[in-house]
Amino acid sequence: MKTPTPSEYRTLLVPYDFSPHAEAALATGLDLAKRLGAELHLLHVIQSPVYATAGYDGVPLEVPQEIQRGVRESLARLATASGESVRAHVVDGMSVAGRIADCAAQLGADLIVMGTHGRTGLAHAFLGSVAERTLRIAPCPVLTVRDRAREDA
Repeated sequence: MKTPTPSEYRTLLVPYDFSPHAEAALATGLDLAKRLGAELHLLHVIQSPVYATAGYDGVPLEVPQEIQRGVRESLARLATASGESVRAHVVDGMSVAGRIADCAAQLGADLIVMGTHGRTGLAHAFLGSVAERTLRIAPCPVLTVRDRAREDA
């Protein structure tokens, strides 16, 4: 299968966690979608909390329905406000990067546009990087965006 060139991108995926970095990625994604005539998909992954027990990898706990409903409604409002070619998707899972890659594959995404905090050193070692893990497993190119205005403040 031929990898599309940037001018051929028709389906963009923007993982959205309601952070300023995700807002910057959404702005970039919307601009690209407008310029390319592409459809944009907003994705929020509800990460299930895990109850760790001795001798087990952990047991996922159910996220309360009120939280799930609130996330779905907020993302739907954001998608509607962002334009008619924007679709909202909310999924759950223990691996955020894995679910992003899965959704990109299911949607046939040509590009993932996602925010990154740009952490380094100990913060990166302890908190990890969803963007970095997504880069490693994504079925398509990944464009990372940092919220420079917020970092400069």
